[in-house]
Amino acid sequence: MAGERVGLRYAQALFDAASNANVVESVESDLAAVDYHLQANGDFRAFLLSPNRGRDEKLALLDKVFGDKVTALSLNILKLMIEKRREEAIPDIKAEYSELRRLASGTVQVYVTSAVELSDSEKKDLLANLSTKLNRKIEADFSVDFHLVGGLKVSYEDFVIDGSVRGTFSRLRETLRQDTLKQA
Repeated sequence: MAGERVGLRYAQALFDAASNANVVESVESDLAAVDYHLQANGDFRAFLLSPNRGRDEKLALLDKVFGDKVTALSLNILKLMIEKRREEAIPDIKAEYSELRRLASGTVQVYVTSAVELSDSEKKDLLANLSTKLNRKIEADFSVDFHLVGGLKVSYEDFVIDGSVRGTFSRLRETLRQDTLKQA
């Protein structure tokens, strides 16, 4: 919880600076790359989050790994996080920054879970329909869950559209249960 608040404060400041410099998308991709390295490389993560490593060592590592690969603004926020001993909040900053970018651009994050892998044309059609219904731009994450049996489930913000066979059976079971209780 405290990490999310810290992440939001830093993300808001970073987003404002990136907006002024017109590099919002570049900074977001930089943060995604750093977060990927933190998740994928255990040694990098352990080194960066280690309380036994000095700030100078960590700053030197950042310069070596990301010095010429990220924008100056992104590198500066990473260095500031190291100097303030807030390294653990870097993933929170990335998540909050992405959310701020979506809010500013009127985009909604949608999570689509299907029983089978959707083709590119099915994904495109689904996103077009959702964009029309929601009257907003859509960013989607697709996943497959074989337990759905058939159909798909779409979730965004605080809403879930369950068009799966499993969801339909669950609603049918609940309706039958309610009808049975009314008759008793």
